[in-house]
Amino acid sequence: MTPAAVLSIRGAVKRYPGVTALDDVSLELRPGEVHAVVGENGAGKTTLIRLLSGADRPDKGVIHVGGEPVEFASPAQARARGIVAIAQELALQPWLNVSANVVLGNEPARGPGRQLLLKRAAEARTRTPLARPGASSIRPRALVQPLSTARKQLVEIARGVAQDAAVVIMDEPTASLPGRDADTLLGIVREIRDGGGAVMYVSHRLEEVRAVADRISVLRNGRLVHTGDAAGLSTERMIELMIGGSVEETFPPPAGGVGEPLLAARGLSRQGVFQDVSFELRAGEILGFAGLVGAGRTEVMRAIAGADRLDAGELRLGDRTLRVRRPRDAIRAGIAYMPEDRKEQGLVLSLSSRENIALPTLRRFSRYGVVRRRTVRARTDNVARRLRIRGDLDSESRLLSGGNQQKVVIGKWMLSDARVLIFDEATRGIDVGAKAEVYRIMYELAANGAGVIVVSSELPELLSVCHRLVVMSRGRVRDELTRDEFDEERILRAAFAGFTDAAA
Repeated sequence: MTPAAVLSIRGAVKRYPGVTALDDVSLELRPGEVHAVVGENGAGKTTLIRLLSGADRPDKGVIHVGGEPVEFASPAQARARGIVAIAQELALQPWLNVSANVVLGNEPARGPGRQLLLKRAAEARTRTPLARPGASSIRPRALVQPLSTARKQLVEIARGVAQDAAVVIMDEPTASLPGRDADTLLGIVREIRDGGGAVMYVSHRLEEVRAVADRISVLRNGRLVHTGDAAGLSTERMIELMIGGSVEETFPPPAGGVGEPLLAARGLSRQGVFQDVSFELRAGEILGFAGLVGAGRTEVMRAIAGADRLDAGELRLGDRTLRVRRPRDAIRAGIAYMPEDRKEQGLVLSLSSRENIALPTLRRFSRYGVVRRRTVRARTDNVARRLRIRGDLDSESRLLSGGNQQKVVIGKWMLSDARVLIFDEATRGIDVGAKAEVYRIMYELAANGAGVIVVSSELPELLSVCHRLVVMSRGRVRDELTRDEFDEERILRAAFAGFTDAAA
């Protein structure tokens, strides 16, 4: 006997300006199962989450909870019925402690207006979901702000678990987690399932999906194209269903034609962050930066891009010395930086996607202070076609899916004449088809003579797309490898060198 659905949606249709996000989608979540939902960016996954969690209403269709039709006017109403959504972008309050965040919106309180928080009760409610491997070291009274991204993600999950939710919806929960913390999270997912809860698990990490899911549903262009047992669905078949065809290779073959030195860094240092970092980037080259989270890779790139000040060191672009004191200096020198945090640092979410794409190069589309809108429209439309950005370019960027927002960030610099392009975790949270497009763009830029730097926590990605690798550990360069020297064991040994050397 198949257990009755604890949550279902039937015939869901949802339209936004310029796009039908969901088109006649029906899906159910059963108690004691992990139901994964996969699809390319823009396939409708985020919209489905918003409808089920009460953040938005369907234009057509009905939601049932325990067989009873419901209409949610807010996420609070969904939570009251036992449905908790954990968003891809963390929604924690950094200046509150862990326990206050876990009970936020469901606080144990007293007084006429429930204005007095019962701190001990809040801490007690927090201890249970944190009493598991990987999370047990997080203290209820600890301030959230200084916690690592991985620990913040565990706090976000604890919030859902603490509410004894019948349904937990997770949107890309491991996107920002290193391997060990991702394994901890998957263990929590299994605990929820084994305790009789239902988990809707949305992720681009397809092998991870196959490892944790009982059933898998595939969305493509807003329509449900498959639902079935995970055991009968290979990764290759999932990709075919997602994109409507086959992908023989996620990674394009490495390009050749590496030219003369383009960017040279000598002795770059920032006190307490990184020390004596030196490397060289050549025209037509894709140079990868490998290392553990916190190795200093992002901090070096931010300094090169003028976001942070250097305490020492020299930068040379071609035959001239650069003085980069702020981002404007780097942009004018032809250095483009795509940060890992697209929402906080890469986009102005209240502006349209078209405006975001044109923003860094707006001056070249202006005459006497007047923007030539037709030119902007033509150029941004061309970028959107090349990157397959889905959605209305004239709508606010905040309305796009995470993957399409990332494409807009990349699109900004495709309009510039940047000679050095830095991609910092550019494919995080992007589906397999979009990843292949981003890699092709990297190779296209390199083939046209630009130098490309790729910072990534995905070692297979670096090994596949890069000509050379620089490995950092604890703020220092520990190794440098040419392509014929690529070796995972050697790279990992260098990535841990800062810790093993300190222990020696």
